[in-house]
Amino acid sequence: MKVLLVSCGDVATEAGLRFHAHGHEVTAWRRQADKLPGQFTGHSVDLLVPAKWPAIDPETDIVVLTPVPVTRDAEGYQRSYLNVAKELATRVAADCPKLRRFIYVSSSAVMGGEAGQWVDESAPLAPTRETSKVLAQTEIALAGSGLPVTILRASGIYGPGRTRLIDMVRSGTAQLPIQSHWTNRIHRDDLAQAIVHVAALGEQAAELYLASDSAPAQLGEAYEFLAKQLDLPVPPGASEAPTRRAADRRLDNARLLASGLQLEYPSYAQGYRHILEGTSTRHQ
Repeated sequence: MKVLLVSCGDVATEAGLRFHAHGHEVTAWRRQADKLPGQFTGHSVDLLVPAKWPAIDPETDIVVLTPVPVTRDAEGYQRSYLNVAKELATRVAADCPKLRRFIYVSSSAVMGGEAGQWVDESAPLAPTRETSKVLAQTEIALAGSGLPVTILRASGIYGPGRTRLIDMVRSGTAQLPIQSHWTNRIHRDDLAQAIVHVAALGEQAAELYLASDSAPAQLGEAYEFLAKQLDLPVPPGASEAPTRRAADRRLDNARLLASGLQLEYPSYAQGYRHILEGTSTRHQ
């Protein structure tokens, strides 16, 4: 197959290497193409300037969109997610008659859920922040584009170079929450593998999958685990609840597993142990 990776950062690069290992031809767009692996056909592309986008190969089979916001506010998300997704979908629809699947990596931030309830793909969109509202609008726009779209709604991505929880435990800034705080995570390698897996499903792919591991955990439990692994004291308890409360829910990945995906790191414990071994690196 011919695969186009748009906004090719860490996750998409890992997916692209896996596509290439399966014998597929990979083209990738990112702002600085010299950071891409030599196995890819790279193009330096500013996605915020569609007039300068390169032509898309009409033989393209798979398109993967993994946006990164130019700024961390609603306007930045609007420009980097919604506007890019709409323009890309229009061009793919016009130029790629052989398209098998358009895969968009979204975020579980578009979902609700409280009191530790289990949430699956049937839950309605319930974004609470201005940025997550743009993510929801992007999902809606792509779902209505007429293309064979699959949305991978990812939970918190961790992996090499994505070590916020580890860094907080090491720096002594981590605090055990005084209230329930379920956290959902997926290792970068498993999200990349999910992209490749969905592409291979063809017409059998669903329109939406929750991309998360099989072991939601209390945030305090994750901090305690990391402290033990790092041979550091257990973080102290917080004195008060956070000003901005995070969603307190557990994501159900049963649909993705039922499609045949096998996770390399089905729990945060396995994934973080691998990171602490220092045997993998983040792609530029």
